[in-house]
Amino acid sequence: MSEHRRERIYRTEAIVIGRMDLGEADRIMTLYTPQRGKLRVIAKGIRRPTSKMAPHLEYFSRCQLLLAKGRDLDVVTNAETIDPFWPIRSDLEAFGHASHLVELLNRLTQDQQAQEGAYDLLLRSLRLLADGVDPFAVTRHYELGLLTILGFRPQLYRCVGCEREIAAEVNSLSARLGGMVCPNCAAADSSAVAASINAQKYLRTLDRAGLAAAAQLHPDQATAAEIERALGHYVRHYTERDLSSLRVLRSIREGLPAGGSYDSTT
Repeated sequence: MSEHRRERIYRTEAIVIGRMDLGEADRIMTLYTPQRGKLRVIAKGIRRPTSKMAPHLEYFSRCQLLLAKGRDLDVVTNAETIDPFWPIRSDLEAFGHASHLVELLNRLTQDQQAQEGAYDLLLRSLRLLADGVDPFAVTRHYELGLLTILGFRPQLYRCVGCEREIAAEVNSLSARLGGMVCPNCAAADSSAVAASINAQKYLRTLDRAGLAAAAQLHPDQATAAEIERALGHYVRHYTERDLSSLRVLRSIREGLPAGGSYDSTT
């Protein structure tokens, strides 16, 4: 292989986090990689029935790729599956939450800014969803973990207004101010979301002890909704838009009969 060709060709591991049809047979793929961060590349001919690469470039798939540098977008020349995470595709809750994970990563990161910790977090979270671990716990752990990795970690232990230690009472999470505010300081941000003692306990357990400990808490439906709302408020501030995946999941869930399952191929 010539020196020029070696400079144009490179390999990378990647997880597929998005795709968009282009022309009659191509797709623009959004990938997240350990060393190169987020990449947008072209997979030529992938929508043809005879494409050999298509099965390796499904949503959430972890794959090994060979790419050629292009003028605007690099081109996928070969793809091999490392882990397709098949169980995610046949489970509504797992699929909906996995969609949220990649949507959040896509919105919070810039192209070609390497962040290996974010890649590892996504990979571990997809594996946990595929293994049947509680999607609520996995997703909340991922949200808080990704915020921390990217430098947006909320302050959960001291009021960001007066800097006093947070007491065991209803406090509020302020995205604009960067963490919890006590009742005396809540007026500083009218958009802050109230969090009960149990909701705060769950968030602090995630932060201090990790997913395994938080998964043992089993919040009731009201508390779970409160936790999701608080973190959703915090995430929305940094993405500067509402995320759609969990909203779509709730809509589909409400329309399914009891015991219904989800087939991503339909």
